[in-house]
Amino acid sequence: MNILVTGGAGFIGSHVVRRLVTKYPDDNIINLDALTYAGNLENLKDIQTSPNYTFVKGDIGDETLVTEIFNKYNITHVVHLAAESHVDRSIKDPLIFLKTNILGTANLLQVAKKYWAGNYDGKLFYHISTGEVYGSLEMGSDMFTETTPYDPRSPYSASKASSDHLVRAFYHTYTCR
Repeated sequence: MNILVTGGAGFIGSHVVRRLVTKYPDDNIINLDALTYAGNLENLKDIQTSPNYTFVKGDIGDETLVTEIFNKYNITHVVHLAAESHVDRSIKDPLIFLKTNILGTANLLQVAKKYWAGNYDGKLFYHISTGEVYGSLEMGSDMFTETTPYDPRSPYSASKASSDHLVRAFYHTYTCR
């Protein structure tokens, strides 16, 4: 497998990348991260020279770069963690959240669709979301479940809910025929 992990230098992403690199030494792990406020390559220092690991600095919204990565590394799987996050940041600058979380996700989906060209056997696009898309829980109430309705309450959660819907729509439109 040739696995593209987006946002792999972040807190959660670095744990995913490290796990993939060490658990699957015969697979190639390509980490695409823009190294903004949340990304830090120090998180991956222990695996940076692993033969099955490659780091690419870049933005998921850059169609040319993402296409080059798919072509160069023959990407078979995408683990999509890259996102703008933190509610307070989204209140200050909502447009960057829309650009990264919605348009960046749409770009990844479009490149994968073109590259895989209808041959989705053995391919995977795994999108990571956030519980924020469900709104907020009242004091003492139960946890969110898979049937909890979407109820985003900030530009951050609305942009993540939008990306969730895009992933679902691409799946049903292009793979369920």
